[in-house]
Amino acid sequence: MRYLRLIGFGIAMLISAKAGHSQQIDPGFKGFWTLNVEKSDFGNRPKAKAGVVNWGEHDWTFAVVSADGRLYADPVQTDNGCVFVGLAPADLSCQVEIITPKHMRLTMKLGAAVERIGDIELLEDGTTRTTHHVTPMQGEPYVETTIWEKKSPK
Repeated sequence: MRYLRLIGFGIAMLISAKAGHSQQIDPGFKGFWTLNVEKSDFGNRPKAKAGVVNWGEHDWTFAVVSADGRLYADPVQTDNGCVFVGLAPADLSCQVEIITPKHMRLTMKLGAAVERIGDIELLEDGTTRTTHHVTPMQGEPYVETTIWEKKSPK
């Protein structure tokens, strides 16, 4: 399930960009999002059944139901960088580059090995598109593109 943790970790880093950065992310990223499974491509992995993300001012929560029906959830506190609520490998790290307020690039490493480089873009139609270039510890590298749709508060 480390694969899913890395997806969540990438999303967490979007809202934890350093306060001193000259560019900040677009506030449109904040809110409740659902994974559009049909429009997403999971590379050489089975498609997830469902996913949700709730990005807030100080934290986010990510949950996904995998293809085999397992539920995975990951909460992260973002006031001082990115802090997992729960367990994470000590050598898991991430670097975020804000390309524009609506486009971030993140590089995730486990130790010195780059495992994932992701581009996350806020699109004009109320969706985000994440494109991750993944180099797993086992198996062939692949590209994963997921589409997330923002839901209005009820």
